[in-house]
Amino acid sequence: MVRRPGALIIKGMQMHKLLVSRAKRIWLTNFALTITSALVMLIASNAAAQAAPELVKYGNRWLITAYDDTSPVHQQHATQGLCFKYIGTVGTHMRYIWWSDTFHDWNGTASQEGDQIFMYGDYADDTGHDGMQWSIVTSSPNNIGAGHWREWREDGNFGKTIGFGNAKFERVGYCKISIDEAKYIETEKDISGVVPVNPLAPQDNDELRQ
Repeated sequence: MVRRPGALIIKGMQMHKLLVSRAKRIWLTNFALTITSALVMLIASNAAAQAAPELVKYGNRWLITAYDDTSPVHQQHATQGLCFKYIGTVGTHMRYIWWSDTFHDWNGTASQEGDQIFMYGDYADDTGHDGMQWSIVTSSPNNIGAGHWREWREDGNFGKTIGFGNAKFERVGYCKISIDEAKYIETEKDISGVVPVNPLAPQDNDELRQ
């Protein structure tokens, strides 16, 4: 069969339109993926950069107060001073190191995402351990936080529980000692005049004073 020149031209034009249409679809798909990736990166970047308030922005010293979570009246235990130093971001988290200016050689790491803070630390030559999970609940410069504080010691078995507590956090200004200086401070006495041997310091753990 012999094709007419006009038919060949029309067929060529249709093929050209099909190729152009397909190329446009591919370009639009790639463009949409590029925009989506850029938006995801921007959102993640903003989430990391805008975590507010930072633990050091309006003062890096906080007080943590424990309340016995196993007590019907949530009996108050120790209050300790904490100092924070910002060390950078990890993904969407703001990362800090922290140390105490009231308890000897008690220090660790904290990670913040938004208003949530996760902390861990050690004391007593790293045989005592703490974990805190809390949230900032106010937006004024003198911020208040609330959450949980658990503490235990290694004993070669399942660990010795010091306490499971609720915790209140309060920003109180700026720290006056560095993390290196904190290693040489003496632990402050509790309200009964006794030097505690663990930061959470419930009064019924006298056997740990040995």
